[in-house]
Amino acid sequence: MSLIDDYQLLEIPTTASEQEAKTAFRRLARRYHPDKNPDKDTTELFQRLQAAYENVTNAIRQGAQVNDWKPFTFTKENTQSSGAKNRYTNFSTATDKEQEAFVKERQRAYEEMKRNNAHHEKTRNDAIKAARNTINEKRVKALYEEAFKASKNFTSQGYSYTDNQSGEKPDIPPYQSFVDDEEEYTQSTQSTQSTQSFYNEPVSQPIKLDAAKAAFRAATYIACFAAGIYSTLYWQSSKQETASEQKVATYISGLYPQFRVGISYTLADTTLYAEPDVSSAILQTISTQSDLQSIKSQGNWLTVRYNGMNGWVQTKNIGFGSIQHALQTGCFGQPGAAPQHGELIGVADGSSRLRILNQLPEHSMLTFESYDGQAPFSIYLYGKQTYAANYIPRGNYRLVLETGSLYHHACNQFLFNDTTKVILDNVDFASTEQSLTLKP
Repeated sequence: MSLIDDYQLLEIPTTASEQEAKTAFRRLARRYHPDKNPDKDTTELFQRLQAAYENVTNAIRQGAQVNDWKPFTFTKENTQSSGAKNRYTNFSTATDKEQEAFVKERQRAYEEMKRNNAHHEKTRNDAIKAARNTINEKRVKALYEEAFKASKNFTSQGYSYTDNQSGEKPDIPPYQSFVDDEEEYTQSTQSTQSTQSFYNEPVSQPIKLDAAKAAFRAATYIACFAAGIYSTLYWQSSKQETASEQKVATYISGLYPQFRVGISYTLADTTLYAEPDVSSAILQTISTQSDLQSIKSQGNWLTVRYNGMNGWVQTKNIGFGSIQHALQTGCFGQPGAAPQHGELIGVADGSSRLRILNQLPEHSMLTFESYDGQAPFSIYLYGKQTYAANYIPRGNYRLVLETGSLYHHACNQFLFNDTTKVILDNVDFASTEQSLTLKP
């Protein structure tokens, strides 16, 4: 059962206070207590009422205990009665719309902080990849120098242990990458030959000189070919790693606490601890893709109920929603941070301009499906925020609006309350500016 189902079972609205929830639970407990119903088995219903009351109470208390909550005061004057003026000077008597506006502002600031943290993590990963590329470049250069040294010892008589009559080691030409045309190749060859002291052998031994040249060229070609293969394989592996990182979002501490209470499922074999500490007693091990009831979150730990046993699990091992929902949508793992307002999902390179006047209260995604064979792309929009898209390619499109909650990066869709609707069909985009208004 979800938290909404718990509210409905207690027959109270989602805006009810803790005292109202307590009153409703007592009233229903007296009605459905097994001792009050000897002719009917109400044990299961009574247990569900107890669990629902516990979930609702924890949710109300968690919503009231916000660490960075600031005092918020409204001031309204009643012109009919001056004695009633003080009734409108605090937060408890503010209108529902004003309270909702403040709560949304705090939630927006929280999400912005999480996105910034994710951006810093991406920058750190990019720096690590750049360092790895530098190390690989040094390895290829060392391989090139070893091949050059080996080629210097080869003559028509076999391998020798000295490079010339004086026994001095030759200078190694600088490492160069592949060349694209014959002119660059010729210049590189001439520059290399000018640095090779071992070519200065007597003219009376042309056979040895030709053999040394051929050996050097062969070794250089082999080294360059090996470096090219190594670079290609590394580039492909880095591309695959980047693609996998884009598809699988990592766990972000404290993300989406409003979706943590209710039905959840395990992403891997998860240990159920007696306390929120890995050194505490282990109650049991929950297998992968098992449904459990999330009760309360505390930092990186989550209180759950599984097979009639309560305990603590690490939040990074728990997915949102039920396993049946994950199988139906194909969305597994952590959803990751939501895209930024106006973020382009896909590729769009054009000059057409579209001004979007967004009046929708929830987050949404506007998808452009081309009738001209171009790849589709989407624009992520925050609730009640306008956006100007200046990069739409010319062509004929169908515009599809998708709304919901908890966007999942790997699936490119919303996990819950996902609705899709075609809002425009056969619309042409040229270089002129157009406007689109999205209404609830």
